[in-house]
Amino acid sequence: MMTVMNTPSRTILILGGYGTFGSLITEQLAKTDAYITIAGRNTRKGQAFAEQHQVNFLQCDVNQPQDLATAINKQWLVINASGPFQAQDYRIPRACIAAGCNYIDLGDGRDYVAGITTLHAEAVENGVFVCVGASTSPAVTAALVGALCTEVVSQKTIRIAMNAGNKNLAGISTIASILDYVGKPIQVWQQGAWKQDYGWGQPEFVAFPKPVGTRRVQLCDVPDLQLFPAYFDAATVTFKAGVELTLFNFAISILGIMRRWLTRLPLAKLAPLLVRGSQAFKFFGSYAGSCAVWLTDQDDHVHHIALVAPSNGPRIPTAPAILLTQKLLAGEVLPAGAYPCVDFFTLEDLARFLEQFGIYYVNAK
Repeated sequence: MMTVMNTPSRTILILGGYGTFGSLITEQLAKTDAYITIAGRNTRKGQAFAEQHQVNFLQCDVNQPQDLATAINKQWLVINASGPFQAQDYRIPRACIAAGCNYIDLGDGRDYVAGITTLHAEAVENGVFVCVGASTSPAVTAALVGALCTEVVSQKTIRIAMNAGNKNLAGISTIASILDYVGKPIQVWQQGAWKQDYGWGQPEFVAFPKPVGTRRVQLCDVPDLQLFPAYFDAATVTFKAGVELTLFNFAISILGIMRRWLTRLPLAKLAPLLVRGSQAFKFFGSYAGSCAVWLTDQDDHVHHIALVAPSNGPRIPTAPAILLTQKLLAGEVLPAGAYPCVDFFTLEDLARFLEQFGIYYVNAK
């Protein structure tokens, strides 16, 4: 197998490097000896952030092929934190492969992540490492499930739930990703067969560890649903998420009901409006959030593990991209090819990085 070799010049381009998630990635990687450039369309905002963190700024609209080609030219690594995170085309990873640069993407669209292997042969031929889904789903959730699987001989059911604190900054791309599948039919692996349900359906209240507590979650259309049944040999896989304020969860549910009747309703376009409106409610709730896994084995014993963020929740979805980049910068050889971000780091790796932000995991028997 061809492997990715480091080059003398550690040039890293971060698309959307001053956004909700990209800014946190930039902040961490600016502490390394890599040559960092952040790119985006907003020159004023991007330049100000670049000067603050002593990195470079490049005005770039990734939707313009010439802009994109110029930006990635001679880069060693491109990190895509620009969203929208449900993008269905592979223009950017294809351009990076053609340019011979490694590529890490926070994009967590179900089909987008599961289908990245269609670029595997191209990536191998060009000797570059391409990894998508370097976010909470499926990278962090896979690390949590993997930790439980080490103590379980045979798993029957994997149940994943996450909920974010209301006071955390909401990114427009993240909200747009959720609204893209709300009320749409999705396929869920249940008792060894694919069954249809609807995005943001199956509502329930689940108990997360303190200080998060009991919160409402709904069915999400994420890569875990597609990848985990085969990867972890499970008969049932569910993934649900929600936000802290139950009122907002109900509001999104209403939009889902509308979508089921008006199938072409462009809900994703409401994301900027919803994010602006949510600012009026930031006084309520907390910063606390959690991502939890319940694994039921063949003897119906339930094993439970949860990542808990009393604050700094947005550090969780940015951690995988940072960990992968740190591995490359340290000279670790990652395999050339195109992969979903599953099994490239352990829960212990994740916990060591997140400890500095007061984020930890609990393993409840």
